[in-house]
Amino acid sequence: MKIATIIISMIGMAGCANKDGLPSGILRANQMQAVLWDVIRAETYTAQYIKKDSLKNADLENAKLQQQIFATHNISREDFYDSYQYYNKHTELMRILLDSITTRGERERYTTLYSKRSEVKTFSLMPLPPEPPVLPIPTFKPITVPITDSTQKSTHKFLPVPVP
Repeated sequence: MKIATIIISMIGMAGCANKDGLPSGILRANQMQAVLWDVIRAETYTAQYIKKDSLKNADLENAKLQQQIFATHNISREDFYDSYQYYNKHTELMRILLDSITTRGERERYTTLYSKRSEVKTFSLMPLPPEPPVLPIPTFKPITVPITDSTQKSTHKFLPVPVP
């Protein structure tokens, strides 16, 4: 009876184990990828735009953006940084994570550069010339007209004659 209880409890504990092999409190790879992607984009935005504005504190703005990112993904700052440290210690997992983020960035850059853009109309102060009038296309109706040919005395051939 004791052996059956031990076996059942071991099966129960194996069923409750984390299937990713990650400790509790560590973000799964796909969630960590999404959060890290947003954090990298926020840091890039801060470096390229906010730091150039002398009226704004870049570190404070970056912290605000990170809080918005964490709220969007329903995680805490501690969850993210604990997961980040875990992935840093496990270089193979971090390499896979960064490869997928790099691929995503390249894909977005490619679609941005090579997507079909709507044609932008230019603005000019000069008036545009009027549209040329649409000319009717003449239609021809074949009719039989007697034509004399030098080799034959009299034949009938079709000639195109415009229809009024």
